[in-house]
Amino acid sequence: MNEQLQALMLRLMPNSTVVAIEELAPIPGGFSRETYRFDARITEGNTEEVFPCILRKDPPKEAALLDTSRKVEHDLIEAIRTQTNIPMSRSWGVEMDTTVFGEAAMVLQRAHGSGQTSALFNGGADEHQADDVMRHLCESMVELHTTDISKLNPGGALSDPREVGIDISSWDSYIDSTIDYYINAYDELDFDPIMMVILDMFLTLRRSKPRPLQLALVHGDFNPANFLYHEGKVSALIDWENSHVGDPREDLGWMMTMDILSNSHVMDHPRDKGGFLNYYNELTGWAITLEELDYFTLFGTGNIAIPVNSAIKRRVEKQHMQFLHLYLIQASLSAIPNIVRLLKYPGVSL
Repeated sequence: MNEQLQALMLRLMPNSTVVAIEELAPIPGGFSRETYRFDARITEGNTEEVFPCILRKDPPKEAALLDTSRKVEHDLIEAIRTQTNIPMSRSWGVEMDTTVFGEAAMVLQRAHGSGQTSALFNGGADEHQADDVMRHLCESMVELHTTDISKLNPGGALSDPREVGIDISSWDSYIDSTIDYYINAYDELDFDPIMMVILDMFLTLRRSKPRPLQLALVHGDFNPANFLYHEGKVSALIDWENSHVGDPREDLGWMMTMDILSNSHVMDHPRDKGGFLNYYNELTGWAITLEELDYFTLFGTGNIAIPVNSAIKRRVEKQHMQFLHLYLIQASLSAIPNIVRLLKYPGVSL
């Protein structure tokens, strides 16, 4: 891998004459991609500079949780980095030739800042920064959701990134075609009878649509683990592989869900603005309600539930033997009580 990275960095930085790869090591955590950190010591003429980097590599196809494109992710990151003020790490480039690293890969600038966002809450060492960090996070999300889609999705790759028939010609067509995709994909994920709750969720979404809102480029996995911070500011938003054109309430609903599951308090800040949703509404004027976020909590759960539970089902049926997918069963099944609560089943505490 060291030699392959040397060759790739020489290609991505064509003015360099020498590249040395240092401190190459895997990064633990994260489920969808294999990640490694390294420093690239680049020599250009008489100048030498060290670039902190991350190699983000696809897992084997049969074990993949999300079947996404590193080229599409690279293009999106660079579009956001150059077209907005959203804090982003640069994507240096991609290697789509699977013979090099075994699967497609990309190289990212390793952003500065802390990824230990748990330190911002529950008496953590950085709790005094929580209001300022969440204020900046909210402002960044508003900028993403209000930026002209054509600037961030010029080639249309994010209009239907999974190629499952999503129609973004209008809000109604987007919601309807996405729910059709959810329902049609159910047979791919029903590894246990309890998954009937997921089917009920899909059917409930179809018959209880909220009011329309303008479509936007959404992050797709907006959660407390997917940003870094430094001195009261967000230093980078990360993990853009599930991004797509959709309803901006998807990001807010998913953050609300992950806030609960991770015992963080993103949605409670900034406190001087009455919390994340109130500040978001102040900036956008969209007057999004908690009831709407309940709907998009379920909607966003479907977006994640299909690929994750489909991968779990392939493991249960021994189409592959990756241990990770057995581990993920606990996360999948633990989400069922929250889905049941939001579906308002009789006898379930709200």
